[in-house]
Amino acid sequence: MKRIIVIFILLIISTGLYAEISAVFSEVSGKVEIKSPGEPWKKAETNMTLNKGDIISTGFRAEAVLKIGPSQLIVKQLTRMELEELVEKEGTVSTGLNLRVGKIKAEVRTTEGLRQNFRLTSPISTAAVRGTSFEYDGVNLKVFEGTVAFTNKRGQTRSVRIGEASRISGVTLPSSAEEAAEALAAVIPSTVNIPDIVQIFEDLTNITIILDWGL
Repeated sequence: MKRIIVIFILLIISTGLYAEISAVFSEVSGKVEIKSPGEPWKKAETNMTLNKGDIISTGFRAEAVLKIGPSQLIVKQLTRMELEELVEKEGTVSTGLNLRVGKIKAEVRTTEGLRQNFRLTSPISTAAVRGTSFEYDGVNLKVFEGTVAFTNKRGQTRSVRIGEASRISGVTLPSSAEEAAEALAAVIPSTVNIPDIVQIFEDLTNITIILDWGL
């Protein structure tokens, strides 16, 4: 009986030290969709809550603002990102995001009594921060405030400070609309019309599409 009571107390203590947190859309503009594990894609709306394992997808000229505790994440157009970790444990809020394609701007903020462990990964790099503001597309990193640990696929890391920018070398972008459409077909929702993406790529030369080209 005593053993059962001890186990019960330990469970209560551990529950208090470990808790999953949620992310909330504070703004949604244009075609933004989310997909929860085992569920179909659905339209994203303001004040909608996201949890670990959810995937966010933004269309052309679409944008979403995500609130994760005191931190804010602006998800740019043509982005696909998965929420891999959202947890608060022992005074630390750990956020892990997998940026499959596209670009985000993050403002990571701390609150009294809580530390922030914020990590963004792409197929070729990782940006890990604690209390900073930066823009990241998996290849390029620009820091507006604080310091970001920027790590490439080989495990090499450099610190990028306020006002600095860094880039993973040896990465090439699609050279034609057809290459872009073929690569995007693997990551965008089936509801998106690929020929429309081809036309967009041909009409606008300033669209940046970042992918892993096997490096």
